[in-house]
Amino acid sequence: MRRGFKSEAERISLAARSALGLGPLDRLDPWEYAKHLKVVVLNFDELDLAAEHRQQLALDSDSWSGMTLKVESEFAIVLNPHHAPTRNCATLMHELAHIILKHAPARVERSSTGMMLLSDYSEEQEDEADWLSAALLIPRHALLHYRGSSASVAQVASTFGVSPALCEWRLRMTGVDTQ
Repeated sequence: MRRGFKSEAERISLAARSALGLGPLDRLDPWEYAKHLKVVVLNFDELDLAAEHRQQLALDSDSWSGMTLKVESEFAIVLNPHHAPTRNCATLMHELAHIILKHAPARVERSSTGMMLLSDYSEEQEDEADWLSAALLIPRHALLHYRGSSASVAQVASTFGVSPALCEWRLRMTGVDTQ
């Protein structure tokens, strides 16, 4: 990751909360944030897909979490309806992070209707999106606050609507529990 990016991600997280009228310890709902960013979250069941494509995506539900679609300058995100709500929360924020950071995919494919399907970001861009999405979901200062108040991993995860695994990852990566 580029120098200073982790601090930048924390500033973006605070600014996002402020833009939505939230405090620094408040939960940031990815769907509300998407609306604020004017990114449409499409319902998978409403997509106009051929039956065989819909069936294939359902059968291969472990092979994809979300898709970002771009038409001209507008973005839409589709989430895997077979994943847990906490996973969709993390996936949506990850896709929003790519958009916020204006990441350009290494490979772009177009559908037959001209819709751009973005995929294959560089490893550095994926790392940045992972870090920013986690910072947006669970800011470091909030981790310090809640863990300092003896909140369990499960309690912190529940407060922010994420999985305990994501909360544990964030605690490990930020070093909060060792402070």
